[in-house]
Amino acid sequence: MALLVCVAPATLAGPMPSSAVPAATVISVPTRASHDTDLPPRIADHQQHGEDGPITTGKDEGPKSRPAVAAAPVLSGAYRFVSAPDFLNQDVADLTAGGREQHTDPDTGTVANSTNPAYERALDQVLSEVGSHGATDLLVAGDLMEGRWGRDDSGAGVFGPVRTDSQRMAAAQEAAAVYYPAWSRRLTEQGLTPYPALGDHEIGDNPWTKRGDAWIRFKRKHVPAFKQLFASELLRKPDGERRFVDRPSSGQARDTAYAVRLDANVLLVTIDPFTRRHGEVRARVDRAQLKWLQEVLRRARREAVPWVMVQGHTPIAGPVRYRNSSQLTYQGGTDSALWRTMVKGGVDVYLCGEVHDQTVNLRDGILQVAHGSLFYRGEASYLLGQATAKRLVFENHQFRGRVDFTDRLWTTSRLGAPGSVVYPDASLVTGTLEARRTASGGVDIESSEGILRPVRGRLTSSRHR
Repeated sequence: MALLVCVAPATLAGPMPSSAVPAATVISVPTRASHDTDLPPRIADHQQHGEDGPITTGKDEGPKSRPAVAAAPVLSGAYRFVSAPDFLNQDVADLTAGGREQHTDPDTGTVANSTNPAYERALDQVLSEVGSHGATDLLVAGDLMEGRWGRDDSGAGVFGPVRTDSQRMAAAQEAAAVYYPAWSRRLTEQGLTPYPALGDHEIGDNPWTKRGDAWIRFKRKHVPAFKQLFASELLRKPDGERRFVDRPSSGQARDTAYAVRLDANVLLVTIDPFTRRHGEVRARVDRAQLKWLQEVLRRARREAVPWVMVQGHTPIAGPVRYRNSSQLTYQGGTDSALWRTMVKGGVDVYLCGEVHDQTVNLRDGILQVAHGSLFYRGEASYLLGQATAKRLVFENHQFRGRVDFTDRLWTTSRLGAPGSVVYPDASLVTGTLEARRTASGGVDIESSEGILRPVRGRLTSSRHR
């Protein structure tokens, strides 16, 4: 069976605040066929509302407001991993290190830099805790960077001129060579091995359509080049050899999608949900990637892999909570060929990000776990997973940080992160989910608490804004 990482349809849903998750105890799943305001959390309705009908929820001020729940049980001998989509969703690196030429930010008159002591302390606090659970594999389902490269809103010239497309591409290459290694280095220094997926911020950030906008035209035209920057920096070894052998042999995701056996009990499949076709960028996989995925899942079934995880950036099933997000979702949702392939192929769990909040959906025998939050908004979170041959446990950890937007870090766009982020305390467990494999090959959710209680119906709010 497979553990799935989620992907969402490319639509925008009407905003409605969310709140506490409805209670759920045991749900049996039958065997399947072979930026700068603190917005309230909202619900994205992804076409499917569930057979249980609307669910009314109370007021919820966001991830930091949710109460703690009891920790999940520790499984003896289990494989452990951590998943943190949208970490960091920001360009963070010391632009003065390594003898780099220093540039002055014309807006502030200070040296342009994308980190400071407050950020370094906060990152150490979060990552040292992430690395303290005995898990060394860190899954990141997209949006590692801010990634608005090839522009220079402040005119600081940090990565060179950006007047022409060739200059913009050269600047994007310079930025990638700074920010990607800094991101990887932070993780490896904590003993963590990253398994990243491509998000929309790795290809310039959505949207990709706006007439007359030179920057948007540039990033849409250069989506393949942005994908190459991601793959070259993160999916290759220092000697240039590919980290992962199992990948599509052709198509737009041949360098960005991959499958890897993390443990005897867990197969991770990382998908690239973005394609460019007829001059448009869409949240959907191409045929070559879909064909490859089908073969990966057939092989997993033959090898009787206990759990197969699929990792992708966008949610596919709905509804899901969202916070400070454009609510990018996968085109076609659960009617898409991708979702049908995962159902038929026996995927168990789909892990996704994009929405900067947490929701578990149970659909067609697949658990979609939308999760992750924004570090630079003081809402960092991560999902701790445990897997044995028969049992699977998730535990959502939520930090409660503080931010100060009085000053900002320098970034290529004016949407820079706050100048100060502080995480004074350890995280709280705000949700747990325990599942087991049934004798018939299905999945039973034995218990769930807090924010990881599955939502099967439509989420609405008792209060409208």
